[in-house]
Amino acid sequence: MNPNVFRNLSYGVYVITTMDGDRPTGCTANSAMQITSSPASIAISINHDNFTNGCIKESKKFCINILSTDSDPSLIGGFGFRSGRDTDKFEGIEYDMVEGVPVLKGTCGYIVCEVIDNMETSSHTVFLGNVIEGDVKNEGTIPMTYAYYHGVIKGKSPKNAPTYLPE
Repeated sequence: MNPNVFRNLSYGVYVITTMDGDRPTGCTANSAMQITSSPASIAISINHDNFTNGCIKESKKFCINILSTDSDPSLIGGFGFRSGRDTDKFEGIEYDMVEGVPVLKGTCGYIVCEVIDNMETSSHTVFLGNVIEGDVKNEGTIPMTYAYYHGVIKGKSPKNAPTYLPE
């Protein structure tokens, strides 16, 4: 099997945010999908080794911050290539609190969810969330796709990403 075929699937690029007690934290992700429209539900996939995984399990809430092609590319690296265990990923980052979770500025939209279930795979947790808030921001911006991230920005996938392929 040619594992590069997975790069032909349509993905977005997101920053998943949550809380570590009173401290905001999060990670870059590309696996998020709408499951149902009524009631609205979303699924995300987060690696077991990501600090954000345990924080979502503890807080029972997460936010999908939808990056756009106009979003600052440093958001991807800042949230994707460092651990929230020992780094304040929100240092210098503008955000608002919505429904108890951080919502980044400079994105094209956000979706806040309460965890209603999860499924464990060998390497990732798939969190199922009930949507409790969401909005479009920066009307007219184009959501960033994973293909855009790799092809235009020339970005790499961190080892914990579901789509990581060794060079």
